[in-house]
Amino acid sequence: MKRPVIIAVLLFSFAAGSFYARASDNYPPLRDGDLVFQTSKSSQSSAIFAATASAFTHMGIIRNDGGKISVIEAIRTVQETPLKEWVNRGDMARVAIYRDPALTPDQAKRVLSAAKALYGRPYDLFFSFNNDAIYCSELPYLAYKAAGISIGRLQKVSELHFDNMRVRDLIHQRWQRDAECTVRGYDFDQCFNHILNQQLITPASIAADPRFKQIYSNYPF
Repeated sequence: MKRPVIIAVLLFSFAAGSFYARASDNYPPLRDGDLVFQTSKSSQSSAIFAATASAFTHMGIIRNDGGKISVIEAIRTVQETPLKEWVNRGDMARVAIYRDPALTPDQAKRVLSAAKALYGRPYDLFFSFNNDAIYCSELPYLAYKAAGISIGRLQKVSELHFDNMRVRDLIHQRWQRDAECTVRGYDFDQCFNHILNQQLITPASIAADPRFKQIYSNYPF
């Protein structure tokens, strides 16, 4: 196992470990366009953290409607979820919140408008930009892009820590439903190589963008 993945495993264990007391949810005032990150309990979460060497396996966009805080997220569909419900759905209710200090109210409005335009889109199991479905980190990437702001760093799957059992198992479970592989008549090896050359945006990449500043975290690191 590569060293960054070992570190991620340790951090993931700390994040999920019951030996850490859960921190308060006394958040600072939240703004439209803030980004929230968590460690999801979904079946694909362990593959995502192994591939990205990060405990951030799911994310969403904050919407502040007169003090009523919700998260716009891509889960089963693109939808809005009350912040408290969203946080409690994650592992140990861990959450980290990031902000772009340079984001203007007009830009934030455009971010939310772009995100709302995607409501109802299905979740993208294949992490592709080439379909109508949306995955979690694709949502803020596209929403910020609509406001003229590029966030995170696009990477090929081959740049991630893909060569491990969890990631390979996830691809093996889904490859036969991948429309791009199906259209091309690919077998598993051909589809796997196609997926490795596919670009995606990860929660870890967005969190690492220097334009964002962490304004809250109850992770123990």
